[in-house]
This record gives sequence, C-alpha cells and structure tokens, in this order.
Amino acid sequence: MRNGSLYSAMLIATLAIFLTGCSRSPVAPIIDTTSAPGAGSTAIGEIPDDQPPVDGGTPGWRTVTLSATDEGVVNVGRFTLWVRKNSLRMPATITLKVLNAEATECQIDVSPAQANDFQQPVILTASTSDLADFDYATGTLMVFDGNWQWATDCSSHTNQQNVVGHFTHLSNVKLSSGNDKWKNKMGS
Repeated sequence: MRNGSLYSAMLIATLAIFLTGCSRSPVAPIIDTTSAPGAGSTAIGEIPDDQPPVDGGTPGWRTVTLSATDEGVVNVGRFTLWVRKNSLRMPATITLKVLNAEATECQIDVSPAQANDFQQPVILTASTSDLADFDYATGTLMVFDGNWQWATDCSSHTNQQNVVGHFTHLSNVKLSSGNDKWKNKMGS
C-alpha cells in the first residue's frame, strides 16, 4: 500500500513538472510585453492641448478646456491648479501663467468670465521647496482683486513644502511670507 502512494506522488510530481515546463508560470514576471494583448501593464493619461517644451522644464503658461463635469490639473512653474470634478457650473477655459519657473506670482484667467464662480472650491498649490528660509508660520497666498488681499482659505505645510489655497473664484495669486530673503522673486 505504501508503494502505491509513492508511485502516485511521483506521477503527480512528474506531471506537474511536465505541464509547467510547457507553459509560463502564472507567477513568473512578464519580460516581453509585446507577446500578447493585455499581457503588459497599461498606462492611461490625458495629453494636454499645449505640450511642454521638448527641452524639458516647465512651460510659462498652460491652458485647459473643461466641461462642467470634468476634472483637470494644470501645472506651471511652482503652481498646480486642481479643478475637481463638478466644480464648474458651465464649460470653461482656464489659463495659468508665470513669467518664469521661479516666479512666486501667477496669473489665472477663466473664460468665459461667468464660469469663474465654482460650485465647490478649486485647489491651488504653490511649491516652496526652493525658497530658502520660507516662513511656514506666516506663509500664505494673496489674491489680486484691485489690490492684494490675504486669501481666506489657505494653509502652509512645512512637511510638504507648499502652500495650499481653496478658491471659489480665481484671480492673480502670489506667495506671501514674513521672511524678506526671497521676496525679490515676487512677480519675477
């Protein structure tokens, strides 16, 4: 009886080796992604209308056109604008501009003007990682509405090295801090 179970075990092991030798193991890594459809990983991304320059870097301006139900992210220089899904009341074109990648001020245009009234706040993030001695205790964003005013819903984050503002209306924005060492970059 014991001899029979040994033969059965050897037969199963031989059959398993034979079958896996003739095919790819399901846990083996995929080396050639062109071998079969769906065999490799897939990346899906949105291609913006205005492509960044081929020599690298961040463009000085970027425009995105969104329908009322769309979501979109626009990144120019140190500024990133996130228009969350269903924020818009109507289709709109949003343009974000900076004079150079180090500028601490950006211009934001929303067209048509009636679309510049969001149902829920859009989020503008300004990276401060390259601003030496940025004061996160007093760091904030300011908005231009005829003159510069403090943004009402804004916070600075030491660990993320950024300042984040939530806006239901967009206009020109600039970083502000109690530290004067980097203020010479304002509007540059």
